[in-house]
Amino acid sequence: MSISDFTKKIFRPKLGPLILHLSMPLSAAAGEVPHQLGTITVEAPLEKPSWINPDRSTTTYEVGKAGLTLFSGPGSTNPYMAVSQLPSVNAPSVDPYGMANIPGGNKGLRVRGELSTHGSAGSVEGIPLTGINPGPSSQWLFDMENVSAVSLSEGPIAPDKEAFFTTSGVLDTRLVWPDEKFGIQASQSMGSFNFRRSFVRLDSGRLANDVFLFLSASSTRTNKWKGPGSSPDGRSNFEAGIVKNFSGDLEAKVYFAYNDMKENNYRPLSYAQAGNLDAYRNFDYSSSSSATPASAVNYYDYNKQSFRNWTLFSELSYRLDERSRITVKPYYLKETGNYLDGMANGKVRQWLIDHDWYGLTAEFQTRISGTGLKLGYWWESSNPPGPPTAWKMYNPTAAGGLAGASWAILSDATRRHEFSSLHALAERKFGSIELQAGARYVKETLPGFNFYNPAGIGDVSYSQALASSSGVVANRSAGSFSLSELLPFVAMNYTFTPGVELKGSIGRNYGAPGFDVWPVFQQNSATFLAKGLTADALWHTIKPETSNAIDLGLRLDYPKGYFEPTLFYARNHNKSVSYDPGVGIAYSQNIGETHAYGLQGAGGWSPRKDLDLFGSISYNRNVFDRNLPMLNGTSLAVQGLQLPDTPQWQASIGAAGHIDALTVSPVLHYSGSRYGDTQNTQAISAYATLDLNLDYRRKLSAGMFDASLSFINLFDKQYIGFVNASYYQLLSNSNAIYYPGTPRTIVGKVSVDF
Repeated sequence: MSISDFTKKIFRPKLGPLILHLSMPLSAAAGEVPHQLGTITVEAPLEKPSWINPDRSTTTYEVGKAGLTLFSGPGSTNPYMAVSQLPSVNAPSVDPYGMANIPGGNKGLRVRGELSTHGSAGSVEGIPLTGINPGPSSQWLFDMENVSAVSLSEGPIAPDKEAFFTTSGVLDTRLVWPDEKFGIQASQSMGSFNFRRSFVRLDSGRLANDVFLFLSASSTRTNKWKGPGSSPDGRSNFEAGIVKNFSGDLEAKVYFAYNDMKENNYRPLSYAQAGNLDAYRNFDYSSSSSATPASAVNYYDYNKQSFRNWTLFSELSYRLDERSRITVKPYYLKETGNYLDGMANGKVRQWLIDHDWYGLTAEFQTRISGTGLKLGYWWESSNPPGPPTAWKMYNPTAAGGLAGASWAILSDATRRHEFSSLHALAERKFGSIELQAGARYVKETLPGFNFYNPAGIGDVSYSQALASSSGVVANRSAGSFSLSELLPFVAMNYTFTPGVELKGSIGRNYGAPGFDVWPVFQQNSATFLAKGLTADALWHTIKPETSNAIDLGLRLDYPKGYFEPTLFYARNHNKSVSYDPGVGIAYSQNIGETHAYGLQGAGGWSPRKDLDLFGSISYNRNVFDRNLPMLNGTSLAVQGLQLPDTPQWQASIGAAGHIDALTVSPVLHYSGSRYGDTQNTQAISAYATLDLNLDYRRKLSAGMFDASLSFINLFDKQYIGFVNASYYQLLSNSNAIYYPGTPRTIVGKVSVDF
């Protein structure tokens, strides 16, 4: 098999003739219309699950359509599951269907030990839809049937990848836009724990005036795998897209997505409980309320959530000439809903969330004397929460209801949270060397908050509560201010031979400030004020995390396989660390200094035409460089300790064996031991799980028939998966942050595509 044939089979995994985004250097031949440093559209009919790198210079992995089918889980909504088997990625799911949304900003993605905080990570079609958000945001907004590929960039991030925070990598979801041919796709899934999912999509094909349209809808429901309740207790999704070619130079695309999602929360375990899974694996919230507040807060119906999200965005692309193009992408996303959580103080908290965010990205691409240039701009305005603005507290009653409402947080933003970013990137080829160089300037304007006196305000709406307050409490309010950073970037690719390439990149990344200080202060204001610390003083200690990162790797292609090893190093500054410096309360502080280094690789091998092997492996060390300072002049000893929830070793290996129309795909995943706390006293054991997928595909006279049977955690391994360490929690045996891994789950799916 030639290298070209191998590339078509392995590096372009597809399920049917679907769009895959691969890199195209801007050093294309003169006269050729430049695309983004990043993407061209190709047709590839062969289906091979694999992890590919579409970028010749940076560490970027892309999961194509066949990989999405195998890795994204039967819930078919969560992009984190699609990348969970990639090198240096720790993204365990709380449930087998990937549909459990953990309240707050930690959604469970950690890359090279760096945690993605304050909401879901990355972008959709290059648009940063995720927001600074404790709600579900865009993470569960798109059905995987409408996704063509999911990519994850690690290490130094190129400046043209627009994202809020880049220290933990950038995840980008690419969508399936309307097809040029009429088509209908429908599927039905059923599985363990009463899982039911129905999906249908209609493509109009070419209509009058070169218009293409698609509509899709899905409905999903499943019981929780432990305890009472459902997760989701109904998820309804609707999506639509339209593409219009106005001329050879102008194209307009519009996409709409709507999601209505309700679910009961899963109960985490304390460290003591996590160490005895034989007894506590199925420990969860209670099926009945109680007259005792300490017990009533654990009633399952007091621990739930409900959200409605919708987004509308578009892409307008205009070719100025054969060498130049401008692309503008305006967007809007609205989210409303709430969390109910039973608290340790015997109260039930309702976290009210009603906010939106909007903005646009714009990019100009051209070529001057053989050098490709990109100039871009991004602006966004968002309305909190993120951090929270409205927490209402209830008392459980003997009759099983909630009463005695009071407000723990009642605040209003004095200005919106804004991001603005400028980037420039140049690319040129010098013989066997391709160079990229550029920079991104990012400015983040944090919102200011007025905290309103909540005394005497009962069970009224948020707006009524603000109107009923006696006024603003100055020492519990905070003013707006801005943060900014310059993020340089350089990348290189050197081709030794057609099958051997050296690549390297170096750059500066931007991370999340420690917004968590706001709610912690409001819950413990008397303690902080007694130490002379006001909300404004703490708010203005917030700094952006930054990292200086370098990656050095190889691309090795050979007739029946490929391998991509990568060495990496990063120095991280102003890490957000939650600890008590002597106040009496642990709170988030941008004060940690860390470094990370390791080795990772991804590869594939096709020893015969009917067998494909693929895998990834990574070794990660991410440690504190110095101890954490205390107010009394001493320090907390953490120097040299591994960051929480960061296994040193991880690996995944899988196969796809083809027997006529049947494909058998086992995937084995290993995660090494790790710690759940900053001081490395709460050890979590290593684990390995095996998944198995059987897929039967048969071409019909008018389309394609597909039937699959999936076994998740085939041997029912007991282990701790997700750890809600956001950000780095101190030792506290009372902290329930550990979630057992998913049990053995069996799911069947039947789909037809006409």
